Parts: sequence; structure tokens; C-alpha cells
Amino acid sequence: IAAENDGPIDAVVSCLASRSGVKKDAYLIDYQATLNCLNAGRHVKAKHFCLLSAFCVKNPILQFQKAKLEFEAKLTSQSDMTYTIVRPTAFFKSVSGQLEVVQSGAPFVMFGNGELTQCNPISEAELAEFIMDSVKLEERRNKIINLGGPDDPITMKQQGQLLFEATGKEPKFIYAPVWIFDAIINTLQFLAHV
Repeated sequence: IAAENDGPIDAVVSCLASRSGVKKDAYLIDYQATLNCLNAGRHVKAKHFCLLSAFCVKNPILQFQKAKLEFEAKLTSQSDMTYTIVRPTAFFKSVSGQLEVVQSGAPFVMFGNGELTQCNPISEAELAEFIMDSVKLEERRNKIINLGGPDDPITMKQQGQLLFEATGKEPKFIYAPVWIFDAIINTLQFLAHV
């Protein structure tokens, strides 16, 4: 981001995220590509780096969470630029995808008992505004900021119940063990190598 047209680069904003969550992709995108952005910012003498991370990195289980945390460590340990790390809980867009699943009559899938995590969805527009404000606001410098919507956080089970109530569908839940994520990701990684 440049303060004036054709002027110097003042800030770098990275919203990079791997699409698959597979270990190889997570480390290529969530870690390495984001590190490349940081290094490019250093090269042009940018003053600030704003990172869109994820709230769930606080309890890293998945590969993309671990990759994001590794990059966060690189960012917070450097001194060439100030930084802001924004960790949103969830986007309304991801919730709307779950609404479509429930409307189709499919069960609501949760990991563990459905109460392992909580989220407080934020709209994409509010998140974008918060990130852009973080580029210019001094009080957000060198901080990790957890960000959610205006209400109290809810568990995945509560979210599923609300979706079933909103659609008038009979509640159907599937509780998947957390280890299944690793099995799926490892299988996809093996297939990618083959």
C-alpha cells in the first residue's frame, strides 16, 4: 500500500491462505509465500506489515495453523517493520456455506463434541475495514488482535442448532473425531506425492 500514487510502499497486507490445508500447501502458502511478502516489504523498506491470520492458531492442530504460527513467530521476531496480526474467529461467508448444507437436508458436521471451539463470526466488510485501519492506527502496532463479531461467541453445536432452527429442519448432527482431520490430510498429501 502506497500513501500516494507511485510513492514508496508504506505497508504490506497479507491475506494469503492455502486452499487445501495439506501440509505441503500450508507451508508453501501460509508460511513461505507470506514470508516472501515480508521479505519483499523489507526490500522496499515498507514500514508496516499487517497479517490476516486465524483465531484457531491458538490451539494448533491442523497443518495450516502450525504454518501460520511459524510465520507469526518470524514476523514478531523481526525489527525492520512494525506489524499487526489480526486473528478473526470466522467469516459470515463460511457460516452461510453451512446454512446451505443444512437447508439441503444434510447433517451438520462437528469435530469432537461440538464444544471444543467457539466463534463469533464477523462480516467480510468489517474485517476488511479493521485490517485497513490497522495499517494506519498506531495503537495497533506490534500487536496480535483477536477479532470477532459483536455478540458472544458460540460453540459449533450451538451454531448448528441455530441453523436448524432458522431452516425449520429436524436437527441431525455428526460428531467426527478430531484425528480424522489428520488422516484425511495425510491421505491427500500422499496422493499429491503420487
